[in-house]
Amino acid sequence: MNTAIIMDRFTFELKRAFYSFGKSPAAAVLLMQIPVMAFVFFKGAGTVYLNMAGILVAIIMVSWFLVSVVHGNRTILIYMLVLLTIGTMLQSVFLKEALLKHPEMYPDGVSTESLQFQYLLAFLAAVAVSAVYYKWPGISSMKVCRILFVISTGISLFTILFAVSVGGVRNWIRLGGLSVQTTELTKLIYIFLASGLLGTTEVPSAKRLRAFYLITALQMLFLIVQSEYGTLLLILAVFFSYLFLFVPEIKVFWRTAAGFAISGAMAAVCGHRLSILSEKHTWVAGNPVTRGLLRAYSKIASRFIFWLHPEKDPLGLGYQLLKAKESIVLGGWFGTSSVTELPVKTSDLVYPALIQRCGMVFALLVFFIFILMWMEGMRVLVRKADRYHQAVASGIVIMLFVQTIIIIAGSTGLCPLTGITLPFISSGGSSLLVSFMMVGLLLTISGNIGWKGMQNEETEDFFKKRAVAAKYIADLCHFDHAVFGAYIRSAAGHIRKGRRSEDKSKAEGL
Repeated sequence: MNTAIIMDRFTFELKRAFYSFGKSPAAAVLLMQIPVMAFVFFKGAGTVYLNMAGILVAIIMVSWFLVSVVHGNRTILIYMLVLLTIGTMLQSVFLKEALLKHPEMYPDGVSTESLQFQYLLAFLAAVAVSAVYYKWPGISSMKVCRILFVISTGISLFTILFAVSVGGVRNWIRLGGLSVQTTELTKLIYIFLASGLLGTTEVPSAKRLRAFYLITALQMLFLIVQSEYGTLLLILAVFFSYLFLFVPEIKVFWRTAAGFAISGAMAAVCGHRLSILSEKHTWVAGNPVTRGLLRAYSKIASRFIFWLHPEKDPLGLGYQLLKAKESIVLGGWFGTSSVTELPVKTSDLVYPALIQRCGMVFALLVFFIFILMWMEGMRVLVRKADRYHQAVASGIVIMLFVQTIIIIAGSTGLCPLTGITLPFISSGGSSLLVSFMMVGLLLTISGNIGWKGMQNEETEDFFKKRAVAAKYIADLCHFDHAVFGAYIRSAAGHIRKGRRSEDKSKAEGL
C-alpha cells in the first residue's frame, strides 16, 4: 500500500514537473545550448562541449524535477543553470586551447572525464546534503554543532600538518589521484555552526556569543597559519553579517567592528615595526614566531603594494594583474579572437579570460546574473518565517555574494587579488562541490520544508558543563595561578627593582 502511494506521488510530481517545464525558463536554458554550441564550435571546442552536454542536460532536467517536488525557488535554479552553462562553455574552450598549445601533453586529445566526474559528484553531493537537511531537524541541535566543530577542527589540523602547499597556501590534501581543498568544506561547516549558535533562539545568550567568537577566532587562526586569506575574508563577512542580523543588541556589532578595526591597525603597525627590526637585528628574523608573523604581514602588504603598483614587479607579484588588465583591454566590448597567455585563467583570473573571449558586454551580463541571484536569495531569507532557516540561508547568500564580488573586483584591479574562485564559472572540484551544495541547501530552504529550528527553542549551551571537565578546568586554573602567576609576579618584582636601582643611580649622578 505504501509503495503504491509513493509511486502515485512520484508519477504525479513527475507529470507536474514536466508540464511546468515546457512553460518555464528552464526550457530556455536548454535552448541556450544552441548558441553556446555555435560559439564553442567557432572557437574549435565543439567536440569538447558535446562531451559535456549530456551531463549538463541531465543536471538541468533532474534539478528542475527535484526543485518542483519541494516547491523550491525556481528562479534561483535558473540563474544557477545559466551560470553553469557559461562555465562549461568557458572550460571547454580552455581545454581546447591547452591542446593547441601543448599537443605533446595530450597525445589522445583532451579528455572531459575529470570535468564530468566533478559535475556528477557535485550534483549528487548537493542532492544528498539537501535531502538530509530537508528531513532531519536534528541538524540544528547543539549536539550536531559540537560534532561539526570537531570535524572542522580535525580537518583544519590535518590540513596544517599534511597539506600540500600550492602558491604558498597550505589547503590542498591529496587523496589518491584526487586533490581536495579543505577550506571549501570548513567554510560550509562554519555556516551551520553559526546558525546553530545564533539561529535557534530569539536572544542568544552570552555563552552562545562567547562560543561563536571562540569558533570564529579559531577558524581565523587556522586560515592565517595556512595563509588562506581569501577564505578568511569570507568568514569575516559571514561573521559580521550574523552579528548584525541575529544578535538583537546592535552595540555588540559596533563594538566588535571597532575591536577588529583597532586590532587590524595595531597588527599593521606591529608588522611594519617588525619588518624594520628584522633588517637591523638578525635575532628578530631568526625567531620562528616573528618569522611567521613577518611572513603573514609581507604577504598581505605585498598584495596591496602590487595591486596599486603592479608595474613595480612585472615578472613577479604584479604579473597576474598586468596580464589581467591586458586581457580586459584586448577583449573590449565584444571579445577578440587573439588570445594572450593568462596565468591561472581557469580559476583565479577566469573573469578577465571571459572578457577577453566574449567581451565586456557578456561579462557584465554574467555579473548581473550573480546580482539577480543574490537578490532572489535575499528574498528567500526575508520571506522565511523560521529563524534557523533564515540563518542558514543568510550565510549561504552572503558567502556566495561576497565571494563573487571579491574575485571579480580582484581580477579586474578594483581590489587586491585573492586566490578564490568564481562560483560555477571557475574550474575546481572542491569549489564546484561546495557551490552546488550551498545552492541546493538554499533551494531546499526556499521550499516547503516541514520542520522548524525554532519549534523547540534550543536552550542547551554549546559547551556543556561536565563534572570531569569542570575538575580539569579548576585544576588547570590552579596550576596557572600557582606556576605562571608566581613567575609573572617574580618577573614584575625584578623589573621594579631594576627601575628603582636605575632611578637611584640617576639621583646619585645628579
